[in-house]
Amino acid sequence: MGGPKRDPTVREMYTLRSVRLDPSGNMGDTSKSNRLAVGEIASQLGLGMVDSIANNKSNGNMRMDVSLSSFAGTDTPTNEEWNAEFERVLSNMKKSGGAQLFSAEFSSVPSTTRLAEWIATKWAPAILRSYDIAGTRVGARPVFALQTGGDETTVEIVWQELVDFKSVTSGKMIINVNDDGISASRGAGNASDGYGRVSSSPLPGEEILIRRLADAASQAVEKGLAVKPQLSKKAEKKAAAVKKEPVAAAVASVPPTQPAAPTSDGPGPRSSGARRSSERSRGRRKSSPPSADGGEP
Repeated sequence: MGGPKRDPTVREMYTLRSVRLDPSGNMGDTSKSNRLAVGEIASQLGLGMVDSIANNKSNGNMRMDVSLSSFAGTDTPTNEEWNAEFERVLSNMKKSGGAQLFSAEFSSVPSTTRLAEWIATKWAPAILRSYDIAGTRVGARPVFALQTGGDETTVEIVWQELVDFKSVTSGKMIINVNDDGISASRGAGNASDGYGRVSSSPLPGEEILIRRLADAASQAVEKGLAVKPQLSKKAEKKAAAVKKEPVAAAVASVPPTQPAAPTSDGPGPRSSGARRSSERSRGRRKSSPPSADGGEP
């Protein structure tokens, strides 16, 4: 074994702590799941801490087959965030009867135009040049992204394919950016070329873009383009609802203390720093008697 590395590598189980829940099959087989997050969601379900699951059972017991995906982030999800993820998936399944392409909620978006511009000019070109998308040789594939809409808060990713040596638009992914999140839906292609209806089946490479779009939501929070939703705790809500009664504290009056008078039994003036009035002899040395031989001892 050698010494420590100059640039240490942190394991993904510590760097991929942000999670997202989606209906199974919507994120594809290439998504990653952190085992710590899988264990945490298993404990949440086992202990009955997910309120949306309990409400789902009482409202008809709609089947929820979800998949867990992990993305870049060091903050572990709280109990309120787990409940929010389950409620989002359940509401989307009730609205559309199946899987919605993508939706992510933020607390706020400082500039929707700036976030849409970053998706269209920075995020989308990098994904479309990746091997997973650019390596598609047969059929339709996403080719480019453009920023549309009157306020330029909509991004369209266009699918094209070659038909009779002519490039035609066969489908789109429409990404809408609003003040509290982003959403993605499948759009129709060029009606004059026979692609005027929205495809009922996923477009080629669509699952890759959905998974990367979930990663883009985490990157937007890290870059300051969006603010992570702040979910208040239930305990704080209950504490705010209950008013605390003032408690009167009895304070006993204590007379002021007087400084202690010096006593005469003290150690003496030397300890207080006073000098003696005159020097005293410490005793004199006694001379020894002369020895018998007349010499000095």
